Amino acid sequence: MPDPLPGPARDPWRRLRAVRGRRAPRLLGGYLALLVATAIVLVAGWAADPDYGTEPPWRGLVVDDLRSAPGETLWSLDLAALLAPEAPAHCVHLWPSAAESGLVAVTTSIDLDLEADVDLRADDLAQAAECRTAAFAHDTSRVALVDVRTGVAVWVHDLVDDVPDADPTSIPSAQVVPAAGRVLVQTQSERGLVQAALALDDGRHLETARERRDLPSISVATLGRLQLRSAAAAVGDPDAYALVDAAALTVPVWRGSADRGAAPLLVPGALIVRIEGRTVRIDGRTGEMTPYRSDPDLVAAGSPGPGGDDDLFAVRSGPGGRVVSALDPDGAARWARPLDARSIASTPGCLLVTSDDDTTTCLRPADGTTRWSVDGAAATARGVPGQVSDDVYGIARRDGRPRLTALDGPTGRSVFDVPAGDLETVVAASRTVVYLAQGASPQSRAVAAHDAASGRPLWTLRSAGSVSFWGGALVEVDGVGVARRLGGGQRIGATS
Repeated sequence: MPDPLPGPARDPWRRLRAVRGRRAPRLLGGYLALLVATAIVLVAGWAADPDYGTEPPWRGLVVDDLRSAPGETLWSLDLAALLAPEAPAHCVHLWPSAAESGLVAVTTSIDLDLEADVDLRADDLAQAAECRTAAFAHDTSRVALVDVRTGVAVWVHDLVDDVPDADPTSIPSAQVVPAAGRVLVQTQSERGLVQAALALDDGRHLETARERRDLPSISVATLGRLQLRSAAAAVGDPDAYALVDAAALTVPVWRGSADRGAAPLLVPGALIVRIEGRTVRIDGRTGEMTPYRSDPDLVAAGSPGPGGDDDLFAVRSGPGGRVVSALDPDGAARWARPLDARSIASTPGCLLVTSDDDTTTCLRPADGTTRWSVDGAAATARGVPGQVSDDVYGIARRDGRPRLTALDGPTGRSVFDVPAGDLETVVAASRTVVYLAQGASPQSRAVAAHDAASGRPLWTLRSAGSVSFWGGALVEVDGVGVARRLGGGQRIGATS
């Protein structure tokens, strides 16, 4: 009787081996296809991953990294009630100082709206009259030191205790100077300009310095703990100057005048001034005068060098045109390059030189060699405190409209060029975000966020009061004097 399962089918194991043999190439092909697809995804993902940079935040400022519109209140402080409780809150104007070491000094003034403004509605006129009455009845001049990290008022001090004749209608300004352990407050009094020094730790009064009442006008420039006070003189006389250390307001380090047409220049730790045809350096602590081997028209400080001192760059004019140089402490040029420089600015990797024809040139800070040059780049191109890349950000105008631009630091190639709306100042940067505002003033009413790698707009915040960065924190002050630190969204890599 014939076997019903002839040939290979007689052995089931042999048949299974045959089936497996036919499937093996197909399985191997499937695995290979899967590996190739995975590799493509990985490579594409790596290529698409934005390059935000990995350097420490420039200038040491850590800025909140807000990828989406900040809808969270991290702290809230009623500054109007704290500083001017006797005035209607809507009449109180707040003036925050620049943040130093996470601290901001806030002063106040009372708005003086003109009641005769024909454009005001009846209710506006009533408020204007109320604010005017409050301003002239205002007999306090308080200042508060605020810890930006926590929103706590460290102390509140009334300047009227130290300056009884302070003008209640003036606008005080404050400066936090941690190196001197002081907060300096400048205001107007019945006898002229006055400055008061308050202790950083508890707000107690330390000293008061008054300027002469007969001087027609006085301006004060500051750099770190140094002040340069300039007093306009009568026609035909030279202007008078005083170099003052914040630790001793009433004892100027130096007083004198400069040659006509030669404005003194504050540099880190000193003053550069031309006197009787020679340029000298005046030490900001001792007042010692030493010859200075350069006669700069303008200067810019770079990043701190290995010794902890800032690099100093300068532009000076000569018979052959303008020259850009890096200067040693005694003014000797470490390198010099002839360039038609209108302005200079420091970035994480460049000394940026802008020429009269709007050409932007990147010089290597170490030796002055040209890294790149771009025609028609943003006239405001500069480094931004808080950025972690070496990109150069700026605002350029195209067809009369502002655009946010970024150039690659090492090569000068365009990273992005996007519309900036009505916001025309780059004010801060975080790990992945670049922030724009209507101006550098803390009274800006809008802030916008753009992706730092692509320029893509992320969000825009408009306020009925003001919104600005207090150091690395975004703070909104509403129309009745309440300050709020804003947060929320994706705070990638933020440490503040």
